Amino acid sequence: MATPEQVVEVRLNTDEPRDSEDWTDTAIDAVLDALGGSVSAASATIWRKKAAAYAKLVDVSEAGASHKFSDLHRNALEMAKQYDNQALLLGEIDVMAAGHARVKVIDRAYNDA
Repeated sequence: MATPEQVVEVRLNTDEPRDSEDWTDTAIDAVLDALGGSVSAASATIWRKKAAAYAKLVDVSEAGASHKFSDLHRNALEMAKQYDNQALLLGEIDVMAAGHARVKVIDRAYNDA
């Protein structure tokens, strides 16, 4: 179970200062538990979920005003990437969990018999 301090830190990282319909303390606690208590990985996960919600928004221009709602999606993905990198640097997640390719050389022994 995540500590209250971890939940607060995730809230600060994800601009969710209070309980909301989507991100209650219980929901954040569940994300933290699923990711082994990694605040950075939990923050990245929540930013990706926010990006998914923002993906349906479109840019609007009317009456001389312009609103670039697509920036919300792009910026949320950038935040997710930042916290993924932080989790990698801290050793909280492995390379494969962050979506980066990992190469392993296979050494095969041949038997001529």
